[in-house]
Amino acid sequence: MTEDEKVAQISKILARWSPVANDQAAAIGLSDYEVEAEDILWAMKLNRYSVKKAVSEVLQQAFLIEVDDSELERFGGEIEAVLAKR
Repeated sequence: MTEDEKVAQISKILARWSPVANDQAAAIGLSDYEVEAEDILWAMKLNRYSVKKAVSEVLQQAFLIEVDDSELERFGGEIEAVLAKR
């Protein structure tokens, strides 16, 4: 799986999750989570973060939100499954 394919899949998972409230997403013009998906992959590579740590850090910093632990567990697991594919 290429980096672009990984970004696309992670972006779809984040969009389905929609951790940013709809009104906040509209206010900042968020249409997809492609930038955040790229940032998650970079955080994992540069900082050697786990998937869940990278997702949590990127979303908290990008949107100034607290990530729900149960949702992070669920969607982080889906992202881990995508990254496990070759």
